[in-house]
Amino acid sequence: MSSQRITTISLDATDSSLSELQCNLPTRMVRIARKTLAPPRSVSHISEDGDVHKVKPSNNVLYIPDPNLRCSMGVNIGSSIFYTRATITIPEFHLISPAKEHYELLGEERLGCVTLYIDKWLLLIIVLQRKFDFKIKVTPWTEFFSWLMTEGSVDKLGIGPYLCSDTIVLGCIDYSAEYVTDTNGVTLDNYQEFDEKMEKFATNVQFWPPIDSAKKGAAKLTRIQLFDKIALSVTHTDRPVSCPWDGLTIPAGKVLKRTHSAYGTHVYLPDSPQPSVETLLQACCLPGRQWVVQDWVSTLRDLGEYKVYFVQQEIVWMSLARFSKVDGGWCSKSVKNETRSLEEISAMLRQGVMDTDFLFSVPSAYEPIDCMLREFAQDTLCHLVEEDEDDEGYSILSEWCRMDIGIIEKNGVCSYFINEIETNVGLGLFGDGIFDALSDALGELWLEM
Repeated sequence: MSSQRITTISLDATDSSLSELQCNLPTRMVRIARKTLAPPRSVSHISEDGDVHKVKPSNNVLYIPDPNLRCSMGVNIGSSIFYTRATITIPEFHLISPAKEHYELLGEERLGCVTLYIDKWLLLIIVLQRKFDFKIKVTPWTEFFSWLMTEGSVDKLGIGPYLCSDTIVLGCIDYSAEYVTDTNGVTLDNYQEFDEKMEKFATNVQFWPPIDSAKKGAAKLTRIQLFDKIALSVTHTDRPVSCPWDGLTIPAGKVLKRTHSAYGTHVYLPDSPQPSVETLLQACCLPGRQWVVQDWVSTLRDLGEYKVYFVQQEIVWMSLARFSKVDGGWCSKSVKNETRSLEEISAMLRQGVMDTDFLFSVPSAYEPIDCMLREFAQDTLCHLVEEDEDDEGYSILSEWCRMDIGIIEKNGVCSYFINEIETNVGLGLFGDGIFDALSDALGELWLEM
């Protein structure tokens, strides 16, 4: 199966709305919006008198919020990293009203607006709609899933609310095991039917990300092996050793990672409560799911992990996430062009005085700016795209991805290594840095919310 992918349309440079958009929003946000919400190409239409002319299709976007980010009763979503407080107009509220489980009202209507806590990706849809002429429909996952599993729903165009050739489905439809829950409707019994219908659906309607790319990204072991290959032959850098779990014993002092997973629930660290063999086996009950054993890299916990965001193979934002020993969580901070060199970090580690505050400190004016991190990320992505391309020469990595980069030390020398790469549209892409990323990209428009 090869699902359709979104075609980029070059907007008319003379259009006044585009000029206004380019003045008010950073160029990178324009690229993000174009790539994620780009309409299909114009199509030829033959009128009754036989004339052939171009018809620009309506820009229909179906947005399906991530079902795993629904509000839970009794949970303070105001403190959640996945939600933010915002004030939106009544028409915008009507737009998102079907997704009742993804927002919480804070007050009644006032001056044509309402204030609420809202899923940050749902809010991003509203922000983009303010700047682009898109017809957006927000549909809860449960409603979409119910329609999808109905007999004959995906057989042909025009018979259902979602089957329209000029529609783009944008949302968190992936193949992680976390989506196979009774709450989401996908079970072991109906998973094969769900998979087949999604593939059939994707041959008629455009998905972002494409279904086949989502499946490929879920197979983390294949990606890890590709990281190993590039580190060995291209960047000549060290990496933690990885291998498939044998399914017999729990390895001591190692990291366990599960493929087809999301939101960090797939990792067991050496210092975390260890699962039983039965627990691990039960988590791999679906086809293709497996556990990977990987060397423990202590510098990930001690120094943190860089998160590098790409749009069209250009770095648009970087952050450094570091572990807090106080509350046991992770926090992130934006990283500009200046980063500490690996030579400095290696020297500090040898002296045993390394501190994550050092990585956050900006080099002084007389110190050269180190670009090795950016160069490593760019070179690695270039080769990843080449290796990831399908028969048509396409890779979703060339469009939109987040690369997680750690520092590994061997024999007193440090080097960068890729810990993970994420391509799905959802909070999994930005993690807890999404608000900083969006605030940085959208500027005053985001803050006005």
